[in-house]
Amino acid sequence: MRKKSGKEMRGLIVAVSVTTLLLVLAVIAYFLIDVTVTTNSNIEKNKELVIEQTAMNLTEISENINSLLSSPATVEIFNQDFVNAFLKEKDYDLFNELAGKIALGFYPIDYIGLIRDGKLVYYNTRAGLDVDPSGMPVDPYEGEYEILDSLGDEGGFYVSAFFLVDLSILGVDETVYINMIMDRTEEYNAVNEYFMDQRNDLILRLSIVSVIAVILTLLLTTIGLRYFTRKYVVDPIEELNRTAEEIADGTYAGEVQVDEDSAYSALQGLLRSGQKVLSRMDEEIRE
Repeated sequence: MRKKSGKEMRGLIVAVSVTTLLLVLAVIAYFLIDVTVTTNSNIEKNKELVIEQTAMNLTEISENINSLLSSPATVEIFNQDFVNAFLKEKDYDLFNELAGKIALGFYPIDYIGLIRDGKLVYYNTRAGLDVDPSGMPVDPYEGEYEILDSLGDEGGFYVSAFFLVDLSILGVDETVYINMIMDRTEEYNAVNEYFMDQRNDLILRLSIVSVIAVILTLLLTTIGLRYFTRKYVVDPIEELNRTAEEIADGTYAGEVQVDEDSAYSALQGLLRSGQKVLSRMDEEIRE
């Protein structure tokens, strides 16, 4: 009857199983972290691309507005009485309305505000958007743009930028800023959704592979390791034990064989020497 594995062998199997399992889990964790970090990095990079593209669009819009407002041909299309009144009375209503209608009528922006002497003197929004003028930005940013998480009563992802407007064509030597805000929520959400879907898909696949890897690891380090340790460690040692017991009882038939390639050759040699000693002692006793 085959004996159960000793506590040493059971301890060995547990130690190898736990070590291998921890190694597998560490590899799985590394790939999960790498997927998450890479996805977040891609989201940030594409977010920056959306912002930079929006800033370029706003800059182009401001340049177009400046070109229109600084063109004599543009001024001539207005009633000259209004133009002369502006030059004489510095009435900015004409300029404000022109800039606002050009920006909102021809470009995909959601808000335009005109700032003169640090005060918001005119603003307009796309249809359906309600903003509180007292809460709108009036000071130019240190950088090229700022990101807003809301505009009026709507939350989202907005890019806001300030631009200087040249009024010299109208004979006015003043600094006037235009603040334009563009809604990029849809584009930003599309970027997030795309990369989050990729991340979730990779995590799902890694999770399935991880479960399979853990199961295979447990099978290999328990059943497989148990099989090989019994075949190459436990059984040879038990065979040596039986041989030693039979030699001690005098029931061992034949001569103990020594396999020089075996890790147990020294024990086999010791048993063979013991067998010869006992054999001589038996012969001396019989004589």
